[in-house]
Amino acid sequence: HFEKALYVKPGNEIEKDAVFYGTFDPAFESLQKVTKLYDMVRNFCTKKPYSTEKIKLNFDCSTLLDGWDLNKEESNLGVLFEKEGLYYLGIMNKSDNKIFRDIEGSSEGGCYRKMEYKLLPGPNKMLPKVFFSKSRIDEFAPSAEVLDIYKKGTFKKGPGFSLTDCHTLIDFFKESINKHPDWVKFDFNFSETSSYSDISAFYREITEQGYKVTFKNISEEYINRLVDEGKLYLFQIYNKDFSAYSKGKPNLHTMYWKALFDEPNLKDTVYKLNGQAEVFFRHKSIDSKNVIKHSAGVPIVSKNPLLAGKENLFDYELVKDKRYTVDKFQFHVPITMNFKASEGTRINDAVCDYVANNPDVNIIGIDRGERHLLYISMVDRDGNVVKDKDGNWIQYSLNTITGAYKDANGNSVKFETPYRELLDKKEADRQASRENWETIENIKELKEGYLSQVVHHITKLMVEYNAIVVLEDLNSGFKNSRKKVEKQVYQNFEKALILKLNYLVFKDVNPEQSGGIYHAYQLADEFKGFKYLTKQTGFIFYVPAWNTSKIDPVTGFTDLLKPRYKSIADAQAFFSKFESIKYNAEKKYFEFAFDYNNFTDKAAGTRTKWVVCTHGALRYSYNRSLNNNRGGYEKIDVTANIRALLAEFDIDFSSGDLIPAIIAQNSAVFYARLMKLLQVTLAMRYSCAEDGADFIMSPVMDSNDVFFNSDEACKANLPLPHDADANGAFNIARKGIMVLNQIDNAEKYGDWTTKISNKDWLKFVQG
Repeated sequence: HFEKALYVKPGNEIEKDAVFYGTFDPAFESLQKVTKLYDMVRNFCTKKPYSTEKIKLNFDCSTLLDGWDLNKEESNLGVLFEKEGLYYLGIMNKSDNKIFRDIEGSSEGGCYRKMEYKLLPGPNKMLPKVFFSKSRIDEFAPSAEVLDIYKKGTFKKGPGFSLTDCHTLIDFFKESINKHPDWVKFDFNFSETSSYSDISAFYREITEQGYKVTFKNISEEYINRLVDEGKLYLFQIYNKDFSAYSKGKPNLHTMYWKALFDEPNLKDTVYKLNGQAEVFFRHKSIDSKNVIKHSAGVPIVSKNPLLAGKENLFDYELVKDKRYTVDKFQFHVPITMNFKASEGTRINDAVCDYVANNPDVNIIGIDRGERHLLYISMVDRDGNVVKDKDGNWIQYSLNTITGAYKDANGNSVKFETPYRELLDKKEADRQASRENWETIENIKELKEGYLSQVVHHITKLMVEYNAIVVLEDLNSGFKNSRKKVEKQVYQNFEKALILKLNYLVFKDVNPEQSGGIYHAYQLADEFKGFKYLTKQTGFIFYVPAWNTSKIDPVTGFTDLLKPRYKSIADAQAFFSKFESIKYNAEKKYFEFAFDYNNFTDKAAGTRTKWVVCTHGALRYSYNRSLNNNRGGYEKIDVTANIRALLAEFDIDFSSGDLIPAIIAQNSAVFYARLMKLLQVTLAMRYSCAEDGADFIMSPVMDSNDVFFNSDEACKANLPLPHDADANGAFNIARKGIMVLNQIDNAEKYGDWTTKISNKDWLKFVQG
């Protein structure tokens, strides 16, 4: 078993069967919790379907690709080219690193466009380093006054700061930049010196303008000759979007890469190319004899269960895991996004300023439910469920995601992917084949695909409907208890949403419009880890999880009685506290009238008087003794069961108030059964997987003499929760309204809290 593998000594052989086919200890809730052990066992017992091991290359150059500046090309050996919409990385042979020095541009025949990159890095350090250096002091000739200002540091913010001295030094820097043979090429456009309140604003202007990318045409014939002679290694920078068979819009990373060299970006930099790039090599791990191919023109049956029997046809050959069938070079290069953004923006304060007293803000409540991977409900500031542009209520499960693609005629075709069903199947496959590590990888990819789709869907809703997102503030233990072994989407979803909102771009939006690649939204703060998340991160707010699901969305009733049989004396005392227990002959159900004040102080300050009714013929309750003590759900008619119980103990249920007869009993069986039936009546949420049931049914009548039932609300298409998880999302959104109300009434930023008390929540939902 795992333990045996853990304690094996180096050099000792391990029996494969003993390790690999052993059972998992229940203490290991998931493989993620024993990653090191998992890797050890995997390496001993099986080989992964493909290897991700890669070797970093340096081409005998310790500073390979450290920077792209034209002055550093010969040291770092790296150059970038563009030709007919394709991009190339060139690495010069170390002994031939001067092949592009003083080369003239070409205007004839086919050409590569060679990038000419210029950067003035860290101006706060670079300018003094150059202009006051001993070797160049005569060249830039600072005056005695300037030298004295620099030596005393009076140009810096602090006790001895002098704005006049600051302006004097800035003027010197401006003059010196115009003398610098390299930096003058940036064509800086500075503000008037008198407009600077400190030197940091001047440095910021240099940073924003001290980046320049131009191109020089280099003859294709010359490049090819360099490659043939071994003086230049030329690699095409490639991903699937550069394939001739690529369909649809490029992915965002491709769009960011192309933007680096687009004219709009070069005029007003949003995306900046950085140094510290790396090149890796990965050997192929699938031999030619093990390559799995699917011939062109041969139909493939869709794996989507909603498209059973549908076949896909491709006019080109498909190769499974193609990237692992060939040797690969990998190019990793960092870029800066939103290059000119100012630092230190307090996004949470900006968001509060935007939403405060704004009637157009909507609220998306997201429930990480029991039957649904995620469930959303959107309400307005008045608590009404919002309709989409097609007139449908925005409250639905995200178990299935709707997508679209272009057919051969260019028409948009919608399709659905049932992620919950697919994950169920993958889990079953994995349980059936423990050594199938490929199945584990497929589950991971499926979950990542789901998160990508659902995050995109929610961010589109946020922008389209001007909405904040509200999540339950769940501790990690509670989150883990809510998720199944292979459906760990909840915390991953939270992180993925924050990361996406931190820099939000939509592929189908015009680059020059809000939400396009040159005008990204920032709707969340930087993600630093879950332990740093508090009550807000941008447009995401966290609210207490208490009583969002098992609560009547109309009357605000929730079970604070929590009946449970302990002893005969305790039961007698419990039922004696009711104001009345009667059978309503006209309505044919029992009525339990009570005042919470007689039972608990949890309802203090809220509505305390209620009448709970056993209306309705069908409820569900979990029974451990069913299915050979494996447990299961049984159907219960509470009214019929109470009538039978009373008759069994010779109590006339039509004799008016039943409290005297009930507390006169001296049977543990009687009280245990009556407590159980009252408990079922108060349960509010009823589920049964076999019947496909999952609904909210309130035992309390509203002001219109109606008992809320989510199934009935669904049939009538009412703007109320249509199932149990919908009720959770709906009430999470309504707690978001309370947060907005707090922000509306706050005297200053941060003077509000999402720590909504139970009392305030009950008062809010009870009106």
